[in-house]
Amino acid sequence: MPAPSIPPPANGKKNRQSLPFEDYLELSELVFEWGDSYDSKVSMRFIPAASNAYSQQDWSRLSSIIAPTLLVDYTKIGKPRWESMPADEFIAMVSDDDFLGDPCVKTQHLLGATRWERVSETEVIGHHQLRAAHQVYTAPDLKTVKLRGHSHATNEHYYTKVDGVWKFAGLKPNVRWNEHDFERVFKGSFK
Repeated sequence: MPAPSIPPPANGKKNRQSLPFEDYLELSELVFEWGDSYDSKVSMRFIPAASNAYSQQDWSRLSSIIAPTLLVDYTKIGKPRWESMPADEFIAMVSDDDFLGDPCVKTQHLLGATRWERVSETEVIGHHQLRAAHQVYTAPDLKTVKLRGHSHATNEHYYTKVDGVWKFAGLKPNVRWNEHDFERVFKGSFK
C-alpha cells in the first residue's frame, strides 16, 4: 500500500527550515515557563506555602527567560505595538497592579497545540493555541470571587537566542473570543 500523500500546510507554504529536536525541547520548556510564570507570579523557589501570594510576588522567573528587548504587539486587542520594548519595561508592564500584578487576579494560561516556524538559527516564531482563564477576587485573601473572564486566542510568540540560550522575545495575541466578563478583569482595561 502506498504511503498517504501529506497535504501542504494550510498557508500553502513549506517550512523553510526544520526545527532541530533540541531547539524544540528548549522552546517547549520556555513557553511553559512563560505561561506558568505569569500564573504563579513567583519564582519556583519562592512559591509560598501560605495563600498570601501578593506579599510573595517575585517576577525574577519571568525576567530570567526574556530577551533584552521584546516586540509586543497588542494591536489586535486595541492596545499599542512596541517594536523594541526593553525587558525591564515589559516586566514593569505585566507586573503592574492594573495587569497581572493585581493581587486579586488569578490566572491560568493553558497552552494547546503549537506550530513552530524557524526563521533562522537564532529566531523562531511559535504559534500557540491559548486559553487564558482569569478569576478576580474581592480582596487579596482570595476568598470571595468577584468575577470571571476567560480568553481564547492564538498567540504568536517570538523567540531569539541570546548567548546560545533561547529567550522569549515578544508576543502578538489574536483573540478568537472572550467569555464572561473578560473586559472587566484588569483594572487598567477600564481606566
